[in-house]
Amino acid sequence: MSEVRIHIESVDDFFNSALEMAKRLDAGDRAAESASISFESMELLLKVLTPNRWTLLRTLRANGPSSIRALSQLLARDYRGVHADVTALIDAGLIERADGKISVPWSRITAEMAVDIAA
Repeated sequence: MSEVRIHIESVDDFFNSALEMAKRLDAGDRAAESASISFESMELLLKVLTPNRWTLLRTLRANGPSSIRALSQLLARDYRGVHADVTALIDAGLIERADGKISVPWSRITAEMAVDIAA
């Protein structure tokens, strides 16, 4: 099962995490390999992963690789809107494009968010 974890982290934390993972991989720790997509803020995550886009992801995953036109027909949505959503999801790393088709490479997408309360 291919899984990706979505979470919120600052740019500094992202680079620190990437450096730590690179060190573990260099040391031969293959367990360190995991797919994750980070967003700098909750607002940005919610701007990218809208309810329509979540429905698009689920529909595309359930129906397999598709053209944008066929997907827009499945969703009963305007082609231009679906195209814009697909582009945003490709940019975010949640959809892949190959051979004129788009697909969701993940069988599971999990989100991790923390609520930090200052003392």
